[in-house]
Amino acid sequence: MKRLLLLSLVGCGTAASPPPPPAGESGAAPVPRLVPQPGLDLAGPIATPVRTAGVHHALPPVDLVTDRAVVSVDVPVPPSGGSVGFQLPDDRPGWVARIPDAVQLPAVAYGNGRVYVSGGFEATTFYAMNATTGRFDWATTNLEDNGPTAAVFDDGRVVFNTESCTLFALDGKTGKRLWLRRLGDPTLSQTAVADGLVFASHPGAHGQELSAYRVADGEPVWTQPIDAELLAGPAVGGDAVYASTTGGMTYKILRRSGQLAWSRRLDATTVPWIADGELYVTRQAHNREQQVVVDAASGKVVREQRLAAGKYAWDVPMDSRDWKTVWSFEGSRPVVDRGVRYVAMGGEIHASDAATGEPLWQRTYAGKESRRSVGSVALAGSAIVIATRDGQLFGLDIDTGYTLWSYAIGHHIVAEPVVAKGWVYAATTDGFVVALNVADATLDGWHMFGGNPQHDGPVVTAPVAARSPSRSPGRDRPASPRGDR
Repeated sequence: MKRLLLLSLVGCGTAASPPPPPAGESGAAPVPRLVPQPGLDLAGPIATPVRTAGVHHALPPVDLVTDRAVVSVDVPVPPSGGSVGFQLPDDRPGWVARIPDAVQLPAVAYGNGRVYVSGGFEATTFYAMNATTGRFDWATTNLEDNGPTAAVFDDGRVVFNTESCTLFALDGKTGKRLWLRRLGDPTLSQTAVADGLVFASHPGAHGQELSAYRVADGEPVWTQPIDAELLAGPAVGGDAVYASTTGGMTYKILRRSGQLAWSRRLDATTVPWIADGELYVTRQAHNREQQVVVDAASGKVVREQRLAAGKYAWDVPMDSRDWKTVWSFEGSRPVVDRGVRYVAMGGEIHASDAATGEPLWQRTYAGKESRRSVGSVALAGSAIVIATRDGQLFGLDIDTGYTLWSYAIGHHIVAEPVVAKGWVYAATTDGFVVALNVADATLDGWHMFGGNPQHDGPVVTAPVAARSPSRSPGRDRPASPRGDR
């Protein structure tokens, strides 16, 4: 296999060897510049960047395609309601399924060897496909109302809202309806599931509410008034449910009792991320997006950090009048893992020290930094996975940002990609689900939006013996303490 000799990597935090002297100064001939080509591998592991607490280095951004060219994939077009397999240029398998409704799809969910996907905002359908072949295992075509949201998979159940206006739980193996509960019109955000409860936002008698229901039978447990519909959905961390709304409020609600712990106007633009007693929030600031850290106990902002370069935050829904926009919006949600925050803001992808904000590495989608051209990040093993709006998928090393693999599938993508058992699943804006086998089974854990049914990190998965050759020594990730079952 061809290998690419890495002469230098901007932003790695390691010293590069000095360049050779030009011919004529020492008699040495100039070293030819190596141009990245599709499919080339690193000659060896990249050193972990040096992290200096409290020091903010002005690291120059690096284009996503600087170190590895994008591989174009000729994705076939199956018949409506069908799927077909294909080979990637490097001989790995892939498949594509064509959802009959042919509209924008939200993020898929993975569970027990199947991929689950809504038929779209305009549809009254929901589908399950074999995760390795794309074959349709079952379809539910007679939902009471339209607009199934992105689903969560938990303990063999598939749980989702519909836009108008019902909470559903289906059997993941057969598609059989386990129960349904009418909530109110509209219900635009995803649900979250934790410890036998499903949390869902909906209109109530006196305005918007966030409620908990028993996931076994849909019976109500508690209801708490909130100011507006949620952005994306709730997230569960510790003893609380956290949510941000289109009205600019962020809430902490005790998940067992429904008691309101606090509410704050943070002007958040997506769901908070919960880690180590703090919330990592992307918020609006001067018509731009900013990363802030919030004390989970009080809701007070304790640190203000990176401000986005582009003025694109106008696209954040401010109310529920444009129902489809709210239904599909995910925003620039950060992910925090072992003290490092990863986030895509506009067309920039950043890794930074979660405590200090110190930049560790930066990648850019060249020419599109000032718009929301990159979707929210997914974390899987030692890589983060991102999708661009115009249909490119990238796997980046979490320590360096180096592009491990990249593919262009020729379909626009808005929803966060899902990563399971070495496969990446992308739902497109024109009704396709594209699956690419990009790595071994250690690339795993991001099985739905937010990773797990609580939307707060990777699922718990059994240890996998195989290791990807692109992973650096000592970077095996322990099982997450969170997860679906």
